[in-house]
Amino acid sequence: MSQIFRVSAACAALAAVPAAQALAADYDPPIYVEEAPEYVPVEIGSGWYLRGDISYSAADPLYDLPGIAHRRFGAGVGFGYHLTDNFRTDVTLGYLGGDRFSYNDGTNTIDASYTVWSGLVSGYYDIATVVGITPYVGAGVGLTYTRHELDANFPTVPAQISFADRSYDFAYALMAGASYKVSDNVSVDLGYQFLHTPDAKYFDASTAAIREGTKHHLVKLGVRYDLW
Repeated sequence: MSQIFRVSAACAALAAVPAAQALAADYDPPIYVEEAPEYVPVEIGSGWYLRGDISYSAADPLYDLPGIAHRRFGAGVGFGYHLTDNFRTDVTLGYLGGDRFSYNDGTNTIDASYTVWSGLVSGYYDIATVVGITPYVGAGVGLTYTRHELDANFPTVPAQISFADRSYDFAYALMAGASYKVSDNVSVDLGYQFLHTPDAKYFDASTAAIREGTKHHLVKLGVRYDLW
């Protein structure tokens, strides 16, 4: 009996080997997949903004003579960056206006013009925001570009004058105003700018002398667009 049992057990063991090998062949080890890191979008251009302004010159004209047309309206563009919640800086280029004079009596002609441009690097401090309105103060430094042109023709004399003078001069500016945020990206800005060019030269018609130093008092209305 024991001999028959041992033979039967051996046969059963031999029969189980192929089945075990088949199960081992069909078994795949588990695959472990590491969890991918969470995707965080990168803000490109965050903190940068674009600006556009129109201005009105409230100062006395530089050449306040009869027959002169004063161009008081100007415009400007620029871009800036929010350094913090309260401090920002920008670079601007603006046309400030000027004067123009034309004369023609059918024989003699005179054409004269005076124009001013400015380029500034400015910094601003946004004081606080109350009911959406943010008052600010600022200061800037840069250059003004001034152009004087004169063309005169007097056939009866006869005489002809053609003159052009262009100059770049150091300038500084002081600003104050307030902005109102109309949306997440758009703010409307109303402000005042005092622009002084100490070394800019001009002709003083009342004394017939060349003088230095021009001052501009500008009221500006603009829009800022934040590039979030």
